[in-house]
Amino acid sequence: MIGELDQIALFKDLPYDCLDDISKFCARVHFEAGEFLITEGDSENPDLFILCDGSVEIVSNNSDCISNEIVLSKEQKDIFGEISWLTNANRTASVRCHDQVDAIRIDGRALMGYLEERPEAGFIITRKVANLLSQRMEETDKLLKQVLWNRHI
Repeated sequence: MIGELDQIALFKDLPYDCLDDISKFCARVHFEAGEFLITEGDSENPDLFILCDGSVEIVSNNSDCISNEIVLSKEQKDIFGEISWLTNANRTASVRCHDQVDAIRIDGRALMGYLEERPEAGFIITRKVANLLSQRMEETDKLLKQVLWNRHI
């Protein structure tokens, strides 16, 4: 598990002992096509997921603009569930398996507790989450501009 975590951008610069500690909060999980890893509106489960094999679709029913449409697809080694984990807010969308999926589930509460106890690891991961969210905001901004351009707004 440590070798896999070391390949994930979120954990890449952490020392071996931190990866070893974090690996104790991780479990390999398998899902079939059509199963949900995350359910929109859920407030009980702040776990993070790393997609190892397969593909998932991010879907939302809670918008005036879309109705159960695919919003985004995730590819291997991508992490998801980070917004709810970071903010303690309800899940903003559902994650449905497009085909068979192998993933790593990270216990969100255990990870947050660990990062509070190890501020040096917390700083590294917080900076990486900020970068990830910034990249996603840039992608969203580009998509929004394309939509507005296509609608001649």
